[in-house]
Amino acid sequence: MGELKETVRPAPGADGATPAFHKQQWDHPLIGSMLRDAGFAPDDEASIVPTANNHLAVFAAASKRLQDRTETFNRDMTARHGHCHAVPFLVIDQKIWDGPHGAFLYAQMGLIGYDEWNVIMLAGDPQTTASCGLAGHPGFLPSVTQVMTEHVIAWKARHNALLETYGITATGSRDISHEGYEMEKDTLRNEIIDKAGWMKPRIIDDLLRAQG
Repeated sequence: MGELKETVRPAPGADGATPAFHKQQWDHPLIGSMLRDAGFAPDDEASIVPTANNHLAVFAAASKRLQDRTETFNRDMTARHGHCHAVPFLVIDQKIWDGPHGAFLYAQMGLIGYDEWNVIMLAGDPQTTASCGLAGHPGFLPSVTQVMTEHVIAWKARHNALLETYGITATGSRDISHEGYEMEKDTLRNEIIDKAGWMKPRIIDDLLRAQG
């Protein structure tokens, strides 16, 4: 049960994937039976995880998309205002993604910090603030990092509790199905995205007030 709880359940269909559950788990008289009762199968696409190389490719593609969006934003704003050098700011910042809770966000929730839901465009120089009205990029906001770290820890705990509930019911009571777990996980994922969206205007307002 402990092994199952710690297993990462990513999005299905990734190239170069390997089984999410080890062979020993499928051969285990309790765990293997539980997995099959819950609707998993050893060769099911829903039971695969991306390899390390695939994770790197996904992150590289997301980084390239962010670079393209930034260039497009700067080009459009320059055409409108005469000058724009905007720089992306991550609501859930790189320190969190690179820390002990990053794997929960990208492997279990299927989120990538470079995607638009987590990005604010802020001014990279004073001229951009003057011409475009963007708040200046602060580089790093410890207060935001602390707040978002606390949220991520709480979200991770909720997901762990969901996995435990899923494991307990899969052995007997069946209060929650495989589909129910996926629905609950999607709800949590959307909550994370919505929280980042809720934070964006508040971060901007705080920066504009602080920067005068």
